[in-house]
Amino acid sequence: MGCIGINDMDRALVIKLRNIGDVLLSSALFRALKQARPGLWTSALVPAGTEDMLTGNPDVDEVITTTRGGFVEGARLLKRLRSRRYDLAINMTEGDRGAVLAFASGAPCRIGVDPAGKGFIGKARLFSRVVRLVEDGRHKALIDMDLLGPLGIRPDGAHVGLFTSRAQDARVEKMLRDAGVGPGAPLAVVHPTSRWLFKCWRDEAVAEVIDYLEGRGMRVALTSGPDGRELEKAHGILSLAKPGPLDLAGMLTLKELAALLKRSTLFFGVDTAPMHMAAALGVPVVALFGPSDHRTWGPLSDRARVVRASGFDCMPCRRDGCGGSKKSACLEAIGVDDAVRAIEGLVGGGR
Repeated sequence: MGCIGINDMDRALVIKLRNIGDVLLSSALFRALKQARPGLWTSALVPAGTEDMLTGNPDVDEVITTTRGGFVEGARLLKRLRSRRYDLAINMTEGDRGAVLAFASGAPCRIGVDPAGKGFIGKARLFSRVVRLVEDGRHKALIDMDLLGPLGIRPDGAHVGLFTSRAQDARVEKMLRDAGVGPGAPLAVVHPTSRWLFKCWRDEAVAEVIDYLEGRGMRVALTSGPDGRELEKAHGILSLAKPGPLDLAGMLTLKELAALLKRSTLFFGVDTAPMHMAAALGVPVVALFGPSDHRTWGPLSDRARVVRASGFDCMPCRRDGCGGSKKSACLEAIGVDDAVRAIEGLVGGGR
């Protein structure tokens, strides 16, 4: 019903209407598509503000952004999609809007997530094929590529890529030089915040890890998102740490953060988009996990360590804190020594 072989397709639209980290992980699906059909033209449709995760990626030929605007913007978007004459549209999420956009694109082959009775009536009929995505212990990037099954594409692994320009790299290198961090000097990026506060660790514990890293000769750059709550948390952590770390909280674009990560020796932080960015760039990653499933959402890298507390049979509960409190006891129970051991096991110990 509308789906031909991948080798007979010329243009594909991939829709990922999710957050920054989710959009980055979708790059694995683009890589698999390009490997199966090198001449395929690929377009990504993502929310405005997440596009930096895919721009510059050689597997993505075009990045189209969308906002929840009014009728005029929606009409312009549909006109743009229809003009591409896609052979294939893949909606990577279970959302209603992505399903409608996939159908409206005019692509004869439309693949989407099985709604399993959720959403509006008849939603599944907007697709040529639906695929049930199941969290079965595999990484999310691998689970998402089950959507390629109807095309006969079954990758053995997932490769997530993130790319920056020379100008972006040079801008960050100058910023570091101006702060006294010379080329090749050890640098640890500490990103302790998330838009979801229940994923964050204790402020005083983060400060102790920062002091440990600085004490062993690594310059620390502390980063966060621009949200007011994240900035407040980041500055609170810095007030508890000894003087020395670079305060870059809320100051970097996503591409600048990627360039900073490329330059770093270590990433230390929580379950958030910058963790996925660091893993994609091959940076050693130490990540703290609590209520999230680390098997599904952990750093996709063989140069990573996940730190979790023991004695919590409820993990992963996938909830926003214990009893809806926005605080996760399993995360707060992680000791500073646990984090330090993970760092030493990954990049070596010593001061």
